[in-house]
Amino acid sequence: MPQNVMVSVVGEGEYLPHLVRAILVKEVIPPRNLFLSMKNAAACQAAAGYEVSLCEDEQAAVIKSEIVLVVASKREMATELAKISSSSQKRVVVSVCDKASIDLDYVSERIAAATELIAAVLHRDEQGRLYATYAISPRVRLFLHQPCRDLVDAMCALCNEQG
Repeated sequence: MPQNVMVSVVGEGEYLPHLVRAILVKEVIPPRNLFLSMKNAAACQAAAGYEVSLCEDEQAAVIKSEIVLVVASKREMATELAKISSSSQKRVVVSVCDKASIDLDYVSERIAAATELIAAVLHRDEQGRLYATYAISPRVRLFLHQPCRDLVDAMCALCNEQG
């Protein structure tokens, strides 16, 4: 059953299109509840064929959402977080990265203090299957924990299915 939350996906890198596609293919949320920037070609291409909500830029997408998924490599994560820092208050910001150093401390140093934060770290097991571990700040409202996990776990599942 789809979660009834408003979600934006911002950032760059190899996992961004996988995340957008997984959210839509796995029907984690209704397509109209997914907000993407028209300026993010990779995200828009991944959402092709679905009636997602397109916004003029990432700031507009963030403002319309409850959960903000920030996908980036370790090198680019600080830049991507800085872009949304001023508009992220009263939203759950979920960093999605495959480096363990992108943890709650790292994210909280770069995001406004009143924001609810989750750090999703991507890993590969011995068989090469993708999975995520989560660090969740105490500020995150309890009812939003599972939707955040469902969004990232959908990407892991889809990547594993595709090999």
